[in-house]
Amino acid sequence: MSILSVPRIYLKGKTAYRKQLGTLKPMGNAIKIAKRLRERIGTELIHIVDLDALKGKKTNYSIYDHLTFIMYVQVEVKPEPKMIKPLLNVGARVVIDMPSKVELKQYEDKKRLLVGRITPRSKCSLEDVYDVYLDGESPLKLKELLKKKKRVFVNKGQNTKNTKVFGRIGPPEI
Repeated sequence: MSILSVPRIYLKGKTAYRKQLGTLKPMGNAIKIAKRLRERIGTELIHIVDLDALKGKKTNYSIYDHLTFIMYVQVEVKPEPKMIKPLLNVGARVVIDMPSKVELKQYEDKKRLLVGRITPRSKCSLEDVYDVYLDGESPLKLKELLKKKKRVFVNKGQNTKNTKVFGRIGPPEI
């Protein structure tokens, strides 16, 4: 099985950005960027950090229905039911910081769309999420997650010796 390369883009006010040296650089219309990623490098999944949704605003929600027709998307949002449910309803994957204050069992029928984001020091149950995004370098934590039969995403450049991760998240290469 090959490791999925997952571009990370930032969304704010329906515009896509990339982060370079800690600064957001505009890329353009998010739907056009997603199509370009699909056509040029065969991207199947895109990781979106929705800066508006992290503040509880649904500014970009109208584009997610379009994006899910182009490719799979996983979106980082504020962990509130009013932010999570609309994304799950259009088939978007939702990245939720763990442990979560939201009762994730209410989304049992959409569990395959839930991604738990953890740090190497996290000590929480991951039974209510399908996939895990390990945000930080930790070969031991990665080994533990793989033992639990979780599909694990890591950041590009981290946990590089392990070839059993499901995907590597990093800046778009276009």
